[in-house]
Amino acid sequence: MKSAGRFGPRYGRRIRKDVVAIEEKMRRKHKCPRCERRSVKRIGTGIWRCSKCGLTFAGGAYLPQTPAGIVAARSVRLSSERAERAAAEEAHVSPPKPQSVEDLQSESSASLEGEKDMLLAREREME
Repeated sequence: MKSAGRFGPRYGRRIRKDVVAIEEKMRRKHKCPRCERRSVKRIGTGIWRCSKCGLTFAGGAYLPQTPAGIVAARSVRLSSERAERAAAEEAHVSPPKPQSVEDLQSESSASLEGEKDMLLAREREME
């Protein structure tokens, strides 16, 4: 009968069996999210406390971490990791894009003309 013995013959065998399974999971000690020790107990509906580090947190009504909460935490973690990777990639200087031959020739001729102008200006200053 276990914990569902309090119901007697009421509610049916299947429901009493489910209640026993849920209550067994609920009453065992769970892993603390902060200190990682199996010392979390339920102190109220959806309220859980670690007896070692004293952390009190909200969780599921019968388990500290619900399956939906685990999925949500995983998606938040993955999206933050993607954002960090994107920021790291933006921080790196991207290599220069390849240019056409005409662009390279015009740049080199412009730089040569600029150097000639600088040399002429220095000569004038020295005179």
